[in-house]
Amino acid sequence: MAMNLNDLYKKLSDIPIEEFPSSALSGLLHGYLSVYSMVRVNPWLEEVYGSQWMIHERIREIAGELADLVKDPSITLEERVGHVADLMETYLTYSDMDFLDIALDAAYGILFSEGSDKIILTCRTSEMCRMLCSCYYFMGEERYAEVAKEIVTEQEYHVEINLGDLEKENIWGWYRAVEFYETTIGGEGKSNRLKNINLLEDNLLARLITKEQNMNVVSLCFDLLATKEYINLK
Repeated sequence: MAMNLNDLYKKLSDIPIEEFPSSALSGLLHGYLSVYSMVRVNPWLEEVYGSQWMIHERIREIAGELADLVKDPSITLEERVGHVADLMETYLTYSDMDFLDIALDAAYGILFSEGSDKIILTCRTSEMCRMLCSCYYFMGEERYAEVAKEIVTEQEYHVEINLGDLEKENIWGWYRAVEFYETTIGGEGKSNRLKNINLLEDNLLARLITKEQNMNVVSLCFDLLATKEYINLK
């Protein structure tokens, strides 16, 4: 039987953050952000997930890892973009200006060459879309929104859903990026998280049975289930 949210939460809470590969931190972070949002609105859930302070501290630990990674020149640019986007989203819950300043500095270094104010789009990934949306949210400059719209227009409904390889295709990442774009910049409301979760859930959860040691799959499942539970409680 595949794990449910409570099982996964208990499993992940016992693992030190430094034991997670960097590629698993995004799913882990978003899962905890959803859990924190649930507990903040429904205090009785502290009996299930622990105190808001405990969850908040877990988010802080993940953010600390991300803050180190965005300054690490040894990781690929595409991966660094994802860490910057995640660190910016962390600020919306964990309001630490140090983390935000690190993320904004890193984003500026990725998007602009020295002495130029023209955005250089080094990759057109879902993570780049989220990073641009956050830049627009925090700085209010239309140029970020315009480039984010280019990525969404090109990609959001052209991603082929390959349920045999969800990690490689990053389907959930694109769903998240489209919704984040609609939330921060605006759109036609085409994104439907609950429908998308139900589409992916059975296939992904089944993989936990045979790939339980793959922390990328585990953290992605945690993100998926926590997001679904948060939507259902709203």
